[in-house]
Amino acid sequence: MTDNVRISPPQPIPYPKNRIIKKFYRTPILLYRLGLEKLYGKYILILSTFGRKSGKIHRTPVEYFRDGGRIFIMSGFGDTPDWYQNLQKDPHVTLNTGGTVQHMRSRKPGIQSEWEGVFNFLKTSPVSILSSPGLVNQLDDPQFQEEIKHWPVLTFDSTQEPCPKPLEPDLTWAWPLILLISARAVLRCWLRHRKR
Repeated sequence: MTDNVRISPPQPIPYPKNRIIKKFYRTPILLYRLGLEKLYGKYILILSTFGRKSGKIHRTPVEYFRDGGRIFIMSGFGDTPDWYQNLQKDPHVTLNTGGTVQHMRSRKPGIQSEWEGVFNFLKTSPVSILSSPGLVNQLDDPQFQEEIKHWPVLTFDSTQEPCPKPLEPDLTWAWPLILLISARAVLRCWLRHRKR
């Protein structure tokens, strides 16, 4: 690795600039509100931050991984995402992970064992393997590892300090309505098919 080459985190998809795609990326928030966090809670958490300008609570689904009981997140889009910028201004955050709520304080990994967790994740992550196979082959290079320490990677420590309110599964009441509408649609299709 040369000194002039900067490496960046694996980015399998471009940063969403289109409003519709941004809404699509927020689908896990709706699923959580419907009580379906078990569908994705093993891989995606809901991050609640204070807005750096407004101070309002912002929620974002983010892929995460665990190592030694510690949670890590990494921005594949550099320091561009609002959630990352919000945490740079105010590190207090609430994490919703598969039905669990944790009030935390974000920080960069500090000790080598924490960074080893990041390197191990990159070695086994399907995103790394498919989008940046060259990266996986260089993860044991100490110079390469030092470069990775400049990436937007965060981990968390528990805190008793004030944090954003957690996301609540407040739309579970909608399930009877969803099931009724679905049953009606299936019945209409079946009746239409019988008439043929």
